[in-house]
Amino acid sequence: MGRTGNEAQKVLRNFSGCDGNADYSTPDDPISKPHGKFCVHEVVTSHCRDETLFSRDLSKNQHNSDPLHRDRDRSRSRGDSGMNRSLPTACRVTVALLASLWLTMPSADAQSQGYQAPNFANMGEQQFHQAQQIPAFPASPLAGGPAAASGGEYVDVQGNPIVVQTQYEEYCPPGMGGFGGGYGDPMAVDFGGYGQDQVGPHYFDISADVVFMQSTELFNDIGVLSSNLGGPAAGAPSHIDPESASDDYEAGFQVAVRYDIGALAVFEATYMGIYDFGFNETVNAVTVNGLPNSLYSSFSDFGTAGGGTVINGFDAANNHTFVYESELQSAELSVRRYWVGTNPRVSGTLLAGARYVRMTEDFAFLADSTNTGPATAALLLQGENDLVGFQFGGDGWIGLRQGLRIGSEVKAGVYNNSFKFRSALTAPSDPDYDVLTSGDQVAFVGEGGATIVADILPSISIRGGYKVMYLSSIATVGGSYPTDLTAPPVGTQGHALFHGFNGGLEYVW
Repeated sequence: MGRTGNEAQKVLRNFSGCDGNADYSTPDDPISKPHGKFCVHEVVTSHCRDETLFSRDLSKNQHNSDPLHRDRDRSRSRGDSGMNRSLPTACRVTVALLASLWLTMPSADAQSQGYQAPNFANMGEQQFHQAQQIPAFPASPLAGGPAAASGGEYVDVQGNPIVVQTQYEEYCPPGMGGFGGGYGDPMAVDFGGYGQDQVGPHYFDISADVVFMQSTELFNDIGVLSSNLGGPAAGAPSHIDPESASDDYEAGFQVAVRYDIGALAVFEATYMGIYDFGFNETVNAVTVNGLPNSLYSSFSDFGTAGGGTVINGFDAANNHTFVYESELQSAELSVRRYWVGTNPRVSGTLLAGARYVRMTEDFAFLADSTNTGPATAALLLQGENDLVGFQFGGDGWIGLRQGLRIGSEVKAGVYNNSFKFRSALTAPSDPDYDVLTSGDQVAFVGEGGATIVADILPSISIRGGYKVMYLSSIATVGGSYPTDLTAPPVGTQGHALFHGFNGGLEYVW
């Protein structure tokens, strides 16, 4: 900021010690007579006239008549320095000093616009106190001084608070598009000293889970298999109902391994196996009814079909035994491609790959009777479904805070189901048979779930979640159970639903 002319004259007067209105000429000095008052500030404000200018001005009236000028001419010819020669040199020194002082001093105009000279002493003391407040393991250094790195306010070079760009947004109350975060960010929560961009995507090298799942909708079309004479329709108790008997959660496991194949892509191999779905129940007539040979089967509509036809072995029986076992296995080979949302706390992967799913069932109905003599009967049903195909899907994750995230995954595909189904019967009063049916058909497999992951060590995280798996167009026992003792047609449009909890560990090396 430049100074005004009055300010410059004032500084020069103070520096030279003269008054702009003072008269420094003497009656005996003929040099001052043509010029009147003479002062250093006049030299400066007249841009320091050099000796040639002074000599030319003075020579107009007095050079020839004034003895003093003749003496100065003689001294100039001898190389001596007279008054006119000494003034320009002093002037130059004076101007240089004043210019340096003038440039380093802010003017009133600059101060009125908020300029403050750096306060180096106070800044050093303040930064020392701020440095004492920095935690042992601070977050990444932030612009704005050490205090900002430890969560404090931003400061300038003088240690004064400043307003950063993200602080211009007004507070957004809950229900108005925000929860107090800048720009109405509904996910603006505490990150424990870390920035939201440090949460990062969900990643692991190896994960291992214990899986607890149950199967449903496998026996929706069967109903009650064992009851007393007349069955549930006559108010008789239901002794065995497969649909209610198969509602227990069974344990299995799942393992996944990932390998980086690019900056944003991984190859993933996953295996899941549950080998103990099922139930095993035996009903004794004396125990439940107090009478021997009082159990009836659904094959004769509990002794009421055909006017009370009794199927020897299954009806008027002493014992009914039902055994059901099922396995579910899945193997996947997939490629995942990472994506990041507009908010770095939101990320996930897109998935594409091949999958193999195998589901097997074994069902046996065993009975013995002494109504018309010793008799035994057995019905055996076995099904195998091998599904191979491609699947697509993806997952999405939200970082709740550093080391804690929640996500969900969905994947589905179209498969070729190569199925086999066996039906076999052994009974005293009916012809035995053993029929095996096989074929191929298009099937569908879909899976989804939600998971929460928490870091407990730099390389180890714990995880827990809930998942659902659905299979359609499969050959099932429930869809092929006979209504009588003739060889039943194979039902290939059955479906199965598995769901349950999972929990385990993730490891990153």
